[in-house]
Amino acid sequence: MTVLVTGAGGRLGRAVVAGFTDRGSGAEPVVGLDRLALDVADQQAVHAAVRTHRPTVVVNCAAWTDVDGCEGDAARARRINGGAVGHLREAAEAVGAHLVQVSTDFVFDGRATEPYPENHPTGPLSVYGASKLAGEVAAGPDATVVRTSWLQPADASGMVEYLLDALAGDGTVLMGDQRRACPTFVADLVPVIVDLVDQRVAGTVHATNTGVTTWFEFARHVAVATGCDPDRIEARSDPGLDGTSPAPRPEFSALDNGVLRSMGHPGLRHHLDAVAELVAGAGS
Repeated sequence: MTVLVTGAGGRLGRAVVAGFTDRGSGAEPVVGLDRLALDVADQQAVHAAVRTHRPTVVVNCAAWTDVDGCEGDAARARRINGGAVGHLREAAEAVGAHLVQVSTDFVFDGRATEPYPENHPTGPLSVYGASKLAGEVAAGPDATVVRTSWLQPADASGMVEYLLDALAGDGTVLMGDQRRACPTFVADLVPVIVDLVDQRVAGTVHATNTGVTTWFEFARHVAVATGCDPDRIEARSDPGLDGTSPAPRPEFSALDNGVLRSMGHPGLRHHLDAVAELVAGAGS
């Protein structure tokens, strides 16, 4: 099996390349192309790259994830997050490769009170969410669409690292207390993507760490884990809900991992276990 990973320079793409590389121990070629090596919005370049490498699987981690930036340039968002997926699908089908498309909780409108199942009607509020939904459609019915949320990187600064730095100083730390979702750690997501590739799952799969929270609650847990006073974390309104940011965000976007459960998958660990591991590693 040859795996081609697009967007291989990003926080998820790097980890996906490493995940397949470590699993294959060199027996399974893994090709990672970052945005300098491949502009996924360039149809000719996409077809040329896929013809050259002739992968068995294409995992698309390329995306424009600047939610507010997308709101100001809808055409670019549609081109990168939507149209590019169509190019990848065409190229993958031409060589008989399976396509895996990574998507987002932002395809939902945030009005739910319970985690969204995979078959719940979508209703994106933002240009970013709409462009990612267009990418899901462009991937086609035979692709694996993996929706995740509040992604935390494995090899770059994320929310835990931000909070550790903030708590190392003095004073309070302001965090939003209105939006609710499931923080998901790349280190836990990548093995799921590898499993889904092995099984060639067709359709949409939600994959998030367990536990619904707000960034305010999340930050208080980080404070406790570091031995800091959790009362140093103070709540504030969320810019994505109060109109102070260009793009609206869904107020509630937790995802139910029902398809994974139906497959007999043990699921991803609770996000607080991942937090504890990161905090312990930072202190060692």
